[in-house]
Amino acid sequence: MGAKVSIMWTRKASFTFTGGIALILIGMMITNNQMMILGLTLITFIVVNSWVSGHGDIEVQRTLSADNLYKGDDLYVELLVTNRSNRRTQLLDVYDNIPHEMKLRSGLTQMRLNLRPGESARIRYVLRCPLRGHYSIGPVSLRVRNTFNLGVEDMYVDHHSDIVIFPQIKEVEEAFLRSRTPKMYTGATTLRTPGQGSEFYSLREYVPGDPFKNINWKAFARTGDLMVNEKCRDAVTDLYILLDSRDVARIGTVLKNPLEMGTVSAASLAAFFLKRRDSVALGIYGDGLAYLPPDTGDKQYFKILSSLAGVKPEGSMPLQAVTNSLSGRFSRGSPVFVISSCEGDGTVPAAVRDLVGRGHEVTVLSPSSIDFERLVSRIPRMSYEVLKLERQNRLTTLAGSGAQVIDWMPDMDLSQAIMQVRGY
Repeated sequence: MGAKVSIMWTRKASFTFTGGIALILIGMMITNNQMMILGLTLITFIVVNSWVSGHGDIEVQRTLSADNLYKGDDLYVELLVTNRSNRRTQLLDVYDNIPHEMKLRSGLTQMRLNLRPGESARIRYVLRCPLRGHYSIGPVSLRVRNTFNLGVEDMYVDHHSDIVIFPQIKEVEEAFLRSRTPKMYTGATTLRTPGQGSEFYSLREYVPGDPFKNINWKAFARTGDLMVNEKCRDAVTDLYILLDSRDVARIGTVLKNPLEMGTVSAASLAAFFLKRRDSVALGIYGDGLAYLPPDTGDKQYFKILSSLAGVKPEGSMPLQAVTNSLSGRFSRGSPVFVISSCEGDGTVPAAVRDLVGRGHEVTVLSPSSIDFERLVSRIPRMSYEVLKLERQNRLTTLAGSGAQVIDWMPDMDLSQAIMQVRGY
């Protein structure tokens, strides 16, 4: 790996060099050859020391515990530093540059070493990853002090490790089962695959944890083995998730704002439906529209998470423009999940009404930006009440259009929010 090198003298070397020049000048002034020779000796010593020492051949390898993590996870990092030269490093300072968004949990990102030729040392540390996003660790900064500590060589080893921090995944299965509308997304078609449903699929052996109500007692009486009825899974063909990433989504704190809650909900919903082997599409709108067509499986799962990891609040694209753009891509009658604060977008009611009118089952999951703003600024109580009433009227209008509406408060878990779904 390549290294950028810069050589500097220490203060000790500078004083010695300056002293040598001074001795030569004074010796010339008073015609003292011994003083001149001494000054020349000091200068020669400094120059030769710098020339002979040079920078050592230092090799650095970085190992990560994972390339992809979830928000809040710990990342374990190890640096292997090896002296490939034929001389001792003397004093070697090693520093690994980490993103400022990551927090050092344990260990050290820097260390002073003294390596013999061929000797290696390991530096280990743990980083907490509190924010989603795409990050890079590196380069590695090396500082080598030569003999007598007269010269310092700074090297920057161009070694970067790229990592992706995904949004957190919340468990939502129980929330859907316990929701006031338990048949939310029960499905438009019956797939001939095992899962929760109503039609018989096959018999299989009983495993601990299976509900007793699913035991086929006739098969038990016939064979003497406990068997359970497996049902065909009721599932949707496609499900569409539309995430609002407009500039207004940044309201709140770094860790708590509509966009952060939105990425968590989009990731959690995608994980839930993909686990059911459903087909999931993702549209992110703000400064334009980024769209992932519906697909299934692990590949689609990581595509969605990677897209959500890099989302930033920017732009002002209205929902109506999104639905108009995607109208030809929506599968007939497929559910649509809109995740938006609904602030500053007067087109939301019309867009939702249009989707419902075309036979889509629409759910609006709305993080309350007003309450997020209240976390970071003192909103007068009267103003807050007025803004809150306006928001409630907006959500009531959406519910009256036939959508399922979820008013998501900052202190409310995603599962709790889903169970608060309401519609008219």
